Amino acid sequence: MVARALSVLPNGFYRRLMEHRFINFGVETTNICNADCSFCAYRHMERPKTVMKWPVYEKAIASFVENGGGSINFTPTVGDPLVDKHIIKKIRHARSHPSITSVMLYTNAILLNRFPADDVLTCGLTRLAISTYVGTREGYKRYYGRDKYDRVLANIEAIAKRNRELGSPILITLHLRVSAEEGEWKSTDEYKRFETLVGAANISFLESYDAWSGRIELGDLPAGCELADNLPVEEKKKSPCFELYRRVHVLADGNVGACICVDLESEIKIGNINEQPLQEIWQGAKIKQYRSEWLKGNLPEVCKTCTRYTPVEQFITENRKRIVVDYLRRVIPWAFALRRRMLTSDADF
Repeated sequence: MVARALSVLPNGFYRRLMEHRFINFGVETTNICNADCSFCAYRHMERPKTVMKWPVYEKAIASFVENGGGSINFTPTVGDPLVDKHIIKKIRHARSHPSITSVMLYTNAILLNRFPADDVLTCGLTRLAISTYVGTREGYKRYYGRDKYDRVLANIEAIAKRNRELGSPILITLHLRVSAEEGEWKSTDEYKRFETLVGAANISFLESYDAWSGRIELGDLPAGCELADNLPVEEKKKSPCFELYRRVHVLADGNVGACICVDLESEIKIGNINEQPLQEIWQGAKIKQYRSEWLKGNLPEVCKTCTRYTPVEQFITENRKRIVVDYLRRVIPWAFALRRRMLTSDADF
């Protein structure tokens, strides 16, 4: 019944909810990376490379808790969270708040061995997403720019085995960068070991990559890869990107952005956590200006060539329930119980 009711409400209703309360939250604990990936624009980044200082982090978490908490994503636009030596402490601090229900991050796993496996698996992290390659050392170097293939394989195997021994306290997902035929890399011993340890359902692969506003060209990628198609700007002008209505992302220096996709230089800044709490930032003049300018046809430069653009209308159509329950989480303290119920089953409504 509730699902049917949500489906008949106009998209404008959901957009107003999203304008009033953000539904997605991320923290860039560092924008420093330990790899030089051929498919990533990290090597072109000009903004200062840094690790988020603890007082800034505490403010971000406290403000998120004030907004009802929920899930946190520690994945930066570029960089690797494990470069931050205090990432385990930061995850534990976040999960010490009952309203923060899950924490995930993406990593290349090069530095995974710097932390005891049991610390990683019991600190409160709920999903460890690993970007990697299977095949040969030479192939790994073409993708990641570092000769760390053997270490990465050992790190993944060690954490996956220990995770199983502990009863799988976290979800481990592998996101493979590949260019060969699927049957070729699936036949490798490495893939077969990973499939056994984490399950085929938790392994995905990517062959198409964003151009990062022209910073990445086809010649930068290993043979067999391709650049994703970019929707023409005239098409994008018809509807703002969903990220302008969905997410706040606290950067390592305290600035707050609204997009994690390919905003390398943090062009879309909407505030600073040292100056305002998240809710004031989300309802502030800067984010409103980005939305209104988009509707006038004035897109941020980084958005014009982004291949991850999704119109907000499409996002609303596909995520009505999520928008409502996350809105309730932020305006009604007891809404988390309702959210859990709605996400687990439609049958009760």
